[in-house]
Amino acid sequence: MSFPIDAPTLVVGHRGSPRAALENTFDSFDTAEAEGADAFELDARLSADGEVVVHHDADVPAGGRTVPIASLPMHEIAALTVSRDGRTGRIPTLRDVFARYGSGGRYLVELKAGPTPKAGLLEFRVAALLVQFALLDRAVVLCFSADLLRRIRDIEPRISTCLNFDATSYRPAGRFWPDLPKGCAAIGPSVSLASDRLLAEAREAGIAVHVWTVNEPDVAGHLAALQVASVITDVPAVVGPAIRAVTGAREPLSV
Repeated sequence: MSFPIDAPTLVVGHRGSPRAALENTFDSFDTAEAEGADAFELDARLSADGEVVVHHDADVPAGGRTVPIASLPMHEIAALTVSRDGRTGRIPTLRDVFARYGSGGRYLVELKAGPTPKAGLLEFRVAALLVQFALLDRAVVLCFSADLLRRIRDIEPRISTCLNFDATSYRPAGRFWPDLPKGCAAIGPSVSLASDRLLAEAREAGIAVHVWTVNEPDVAGHLAALQVASVITDVPAVVGPAIRAVTGAREPLSV
């Protein structure tokens, strides 16, 4: 298992370190690494020709207009320069991220549902890359869709999955989290839902918890004391020391 339930809480850079660099870019991941993140969280989408690209939003500025990233072939995406808040960068492929950081990294890969050249292609491509780069023990696949998580485990049963949810997600009456798809042993609640009772029940059920997005050191320290699997943060440099003060873990030399 890539994030053992009894291991110290890990510090995960949310799309890298987005307060310091453009999110989901090499600059952002490099910065998170330098700031002591144990892992990266990143977003996976498909290009029009079926390449897995790392980008959060469904749309991207191109040629003076905003277009769905799923409508662009990879060679056009590779030529784009993305800008936000005065920062610029390129959209990497998931293959390039895995090649750059390798088996020394840990990854939380969030599947983003959207248009696809073929049903199930995103799940297939991500599963294939995790196998190709020997990262099955170094990654967890996240999604708000139980169906996508079910399909990726049908493709590769060794993949660890995590069902994300927030206050808008359906949860059965009296339950703290939605029904999990077969084989899913982790949940990803938004920080507003990560109550002490939820964490206690999840631990009793043997379910790992990855909490997002946590930017307050005191909240992060409290979650670490309750032994969540990971804390996903925009500010690894701020939250990391608070977590390690609780867990006693050393800052990684590299991600």
